[in-house]
Amino acid sequence: MNLKRVIKWIGYIVGIIVVLYILIWGVLIYFLASGDFKNSLIYLSDLKESGLYYGNENRKIADNVVAVHEVDNKLYYITLDGIGIFDENVSLLDAWNKNLNKYNTFIPRIDSKETQFNVSLDQLYPNISSLDESDRDIWHEIFYDSEKRYTGTNAGYTIKLPFYVSYRKEDSIKHNDIVDLSTGTIIGEYGSEHILRNNAYYNFEFGKLTKLDFSQKAIYSYYSNNLDIGRFSKNNAGDERYESYARNELNKVRTKDIEVLPNLLNQRFIVFNSFNEFSDFDKVTFEALTIDAIKNRKALQLGPLENQTLRQYLSR
Repeated sequence: MNLKRVIKWIGYIVGIIVVLYILIWGVLIYFLASGDFKNSLIYLSDLKESGLYYGNENRKIADNVVAVHEVDNKLYYITLDGIGIFDENVSLLDAWNKNLNKYNTFIPRIDSKETQFNVSLDQLYPNISSLDESDRDIWHEIFYDSEKRYTGTNAGYTIKLPFYVSYRKEDSIKHNDIVDLSTGTIIGEYGSEHILRNNAYYNFEFGKLTKLDFSQKAIYSYYSNNLDIGRFSKNNAGDERYESYARNELNKVRTKDIEVLPNLLNQRFIVFNSFNEFSDFDKVTFEALTIDAIKNRKALQLGPLENQTLRQYLSR
């Protein structure tokens, strides 16, 4: 009799645990119903490393996530190390046991220490051929479809492979970083305004101008304190402490670029000391991007560019 009672009580306890487990997951799903994905338990962290998680940080799907495209009930994600597909239809038992591997397929990028200009998708991810045809087609649409069929709040877009504009989030702010997918390196942070013209990509960041030249297979950068966002602020009172801080931050960016990019580009990273070293076409393009960046922000004004061109302003 005692054994039967013990077994009976064990059954009760197990039943209660199962019920509580289901209730907890139900409550989590209810409160997370406004998440970014159809499976509301999946989320991207707000840290710069951008981890993709299921439920909590003990159930990691991927880290260093560049972008995520949701198609039906699958997440097609891009990281600094490769691309992956995650099936959102995870069973409660597998979630409880942290058994997510069978829902996750990862394809590593090419092993390259130098930027591979004009690389194809198959060259960039050699094992992509192992995927089903339908999945390969979706990846081709994600990277090449100019109509951007698969978009969303966590999606990025291709400049021209291997260069990609990422989704990255920090403190609820979305940043558009320029990523070299062939080496898994961020080569430009917090991109502001950009355009693709004449087989070159132009990017304006406050403090920095960047040109990716696909014909020359080179990157040209120009750094200037005169392009700091504070120079165009409506509330700029000439704060010397801010000016000093801005100069130090720009010097950090410049130093990092000079240390990292020449190795990736086999010395094809060129730093211009003067804005006038750009061609006339480049100057016009950068001026248009600069003005757009300022006008698109309510807290900014043209200020020094009201009565002079960008070329004149940067030539002082």
